[in-house]
Amino acid sequence: MLSEKLKSLEEQVAKVKKFTRNNFFKNTYCVFRGVRLREISRRKPHYRSESGSTYYYTTNGVYRLSNHWGRAAKCNWRLVSEIPVEIDDLRLGYADWTDFRENLSEDVDAYYVSVNFETKTVSYKHKDNPDYDQIAIIRPVDATRKLIKQIKTLLEDHKWAKYYDYDDLDEFRKEIILELVNTNKSLKDIRRELAAG
Repeated sequence: MLSEKLKSLEEQVAKVKKFTRNNFFKNTYCVFRGVRLREISRRKPHYRSESGSTYYYTTNGVYRLSNHWGRAAKCNWRLVSEIPVEIDDLRLGYADWTDFRENLSEDVDAYYVSVNFETKTVSYKHKDNPDYDQIAIIRPVDATRKLIKQIKTLLEDHKWAKYYDYDDLDEFRKEIILELVNTNKSLKDIRRELAAG
């Protein structure tokens, strides 16, 4: 049993496309980690894009200095950082080559939603993420964006809850959000069930 699981995992790893400095910018998804500018202080950029972003290659990955994150050409590159902006609105991120994933077409199920209830934040991740729990529903990019917008409203607002009977708002909120993330039920369906229940 264990050897079968190990073999399946090895096959999945083998299927993941390898990214390098020569192809990481071609239709990819990646989550960059925020790093301080001093990381590139002695480096010269290897490439500067038309939009002004600069790239610094290493053996293991790439630094990107940019004032825009999210969609970059045909790529979805997110920056996760708690480092304050150090120069103008430029932010520096770093990603290993192994952090890049193929950005599948808009209608292909490729992303899942991840919610941190402590910080009340929501984000999306690629289905090939090694931390994927195999529970959250994999969706196409547009459906994922729509769901994130709904979840942000549920996390940030409380007016919607006044129509329901509950004991603890945070627990009630969590229950609804987990149902949205882990099932194909719409928010409308969940609200209908709660009203009937």
